[in-house]
Amino acid sequence: SKIKTIDLHGFTLEQANIAIEKFINLSYQECVSKIIVVTGKGLHSDVEKNPFVSKDLSILKYSVPEYIENNIELMKKIIEIKDAKVEDGGSGAFYIFLKKKL
Repeated sequence: SKIKTIDLHGFTLEQANIAIEKFINLSYQECVSKIIVVTGKGLHSDVEKNPFVSKDLSILKYSVPEYIENNIELMKKIIEIKDAKVEDGGSGAFYIFLKKKL
């Protein structure tokens, strides 16, 4: 089964949503079964020490799946969205499992 990774580090919310939509559609066409979406860790200890670090990183982890779940066309292609295992980025990443193309 094919796996692809997309890294959304440094993307704005809008850029991330556009990028993930294109990526899901492309991956679906290419019969990819699993996408690893890397959003970055966001709110971990370093951030609390540095108030200037972008809060967007942590926001992407929640906003991107929400965007996908509210997108009916994308959800037709998706089995489920799950948090990533530690070795794939843990809280800084999540998985999208795609349906097989009909």
